[in-house]
Amino acid sequence: MNPAIVIIMEQLEQRTTLQPLSPLYSWDEQLETKIESLKQEATSTPMITLIAALHLRNDSLALSHFYAQQIEHDPTGAYWHGIMHRMEGDYWNANYWFRQAGNHPVMKQIKAIVAQWLQQNWHSKLADSASAHILESFKLNNAWNSMQFTDLVQTCLRSNDAILEELLKHIQAIEIKALFQHTLNALAKS
Repeated sequence: MNPAIVIIMEQLEQRTTLQPLSPLYSWDEQLETKIESLKQEATSTPMITLIAALHLRNDSLALSHFYAQQIEHDPTGAYWHGIMHRMEGDYWNANYWFRQAGNHPVMKQIKAIVAQWLQQNWHSKLADSASAHILESFKLNNAWNSMQFTDLVQTCLRSNDAILEELLKHIQAIEIKALFQHTLNALAKS
């Protein structure tokens, strides 16, 4: 793997806070520049997808969107495109791109990890949340549903429920980590 990509990934892993559900600015502007330096290598769908993913992980939504638009024909590209729109608060558009991603192969993995995480963290975190019933319906779902998660994020941000927001940030991190690993695997195979 390109050493520049490894350095960027290491810097992203040093982040000590969870990504916001709706970031207002890039996490690290210098990292944004480093990610942009990869654009000369953006000659394949897997590489463009990785650049979109790296920008999204850095909360650089406009740049992530620029690259996601170039690969929206690809299910993984469409998935990243959907997450980007969800994070910018364009929920209808997010759901459109999640539909374009279809039954993405990473969804089973996300479902399993989220179910395990919720089982371990459910009662202790949500005991005082006014929105516990909303997450309960999500917890009972038989498969990962990005559109239902988008609805949860929208409801949470309208309600200002800090406990639910923290839980959703953890779930979002699980989703992004799984999709990022899938993106890396696709790049390695190309």
